[in-house]
Amino acid sequence: MKMKSNGWNLIWNPFTRVAGWQAFWVGIVIVVVSALLAGYGNLLFDGAIDAHFGDKVGIDMSLLVTGISLFSVVLAMYVAALIISKSVRFIDILGTMTLARAPFLLLAIISPFVSFPAVDQLLQNPMVILNYPLFLLFGIISLPIIIWYIALMYNGFKVSTGAKGTKLVLGFIVALLAAEVVSKVCIHFLPL
Repeated sequence: MKMKSNGWNLIWNPFTRVAGWQAFWVGIVIVVVSALLAGYGNLLFDGAIDAHFGDKVGIDMSLLVTGISLFSVVLAMYVAALIISKSVRFIDILGTMTLARAPFLLLAIISPFVSFPAVDQLLQNPMVILNYPLFLLFGIISLPIIIWYIALMYNGFKVSTGAKGTKLVLGFIVALLAAEVVSKVCIHFLPL
């Protein structure tokens, strides 16, 4: 029974076993594969915790936007870690935040199979969404995947900083909000 429990714990917090450079290299492979598949499926990971479909996204745009989103998260979490922790290494934040994006691989794998209505079509008739069952399924599974991703980021931040209590929670929330704002602003100024 203990073995099963440890397996579940690793799903929510693999950072007790892997961090730093090892987490970064595993994570960056997953991030790049996710961005490639997402680009093929017209999906953008366009924010700290966002995933949206677009028209003709392409692999190059997917890689660029994913990179900006990851960089924003790492930067915001590192700044917050410096504020709340006496001892933090950049590589630990980089590794844990990169590996935390692993759940997005599931969305990327599904994305090439999902078709979605045009925005103007949706605005004219919101019920048209019922004609796109895979899009509905994608929306339904996105929520638990994003929750899993946030839990991984939180646990990675916790392990990397060694912080506890209110300081940890507030530092994480502020950093996550800052990462979302920074990523959205940077992506907004991309030439599309």
